[in-house]
Amino acid sequence: PPHSRPPPTRAMGEQAKPLLPFLQRGDELQRADPKVAYYCRMFACEEGMRTSDKTPEMRELLSLLVLQLEKTKPSAGLQGAEEDEAYVENFALRLFAKADKLDRGGRRDAKTAKLFYVASIVIETLRQFDVSNGAKHELSDEMAGKQRYAAWRAGELAKANREGRTAAPPPEEGEDESASAARTTGGGGTAGGGAGMDDEYESFLSELTDNLGKGAGVPGRDGSGGGGGG
Repeated sequence: PPHSRPPPTRAMGEQAKPLLPFLQRGDELQRADPKVAYYCRMFACEEGMRTSDKTPEMRELLSLLVLQLEKTKPSAGLQGAEEDEAYVENFALRLFAKADKLDRGGRRDAKTAKLFYVASIVIETLRQFDVSNGAKHELSDEMAGKQRYAAWRAGELAKANREGRTAAPPPEEGEDESASAARTTGGGGTAGGGAGMDDEYESFLSELTDNLGKGAGVPGRDGSGGGGGG
């Protein structure tokens, strides 16, 4: 249908800005993984539905997003909440492991920053599973730690890249990071986690990295880099 996709981000209005990172990840991941793309959009839709005093722009966005979800649902290969939660979590962990492997291997560029950023966004979508009484699902301590670390590390790498310098190495595995609020526990837990990936998945992640690199960047911690939706 001609109106099966949400309008351009510039037409969404201020109220929709928090949804943009999830909508953008849905577009980026549609070809690589329709199921993860579906749940990125579903999370955005549910978050939008929770918004009080919706503007006309938000109502239009949600209507179009529901149509898009209906259109893409058959190709998403949905199985069930428990199975799909495990699938999305595994996808996020593999993105995190790939980014962490690249980072610790010395590749601290914009693409590695984007992988960390996307991992943090996909982890956030796990909150839509096992929802009770309208409250969002709480992440496990492990996943919450990885999400905070991924978001922090993405910002560190992106900032260094913008400033034309090489970012400082990541914290050592097991290092006590309590001295810094940004460096949360659980951060280095998957170092080397990409080493056991099969070649096919390594190839997929490489292609995904290239694809993500063509999109918008990671939002700047100082407010630069786009309105929260790199």
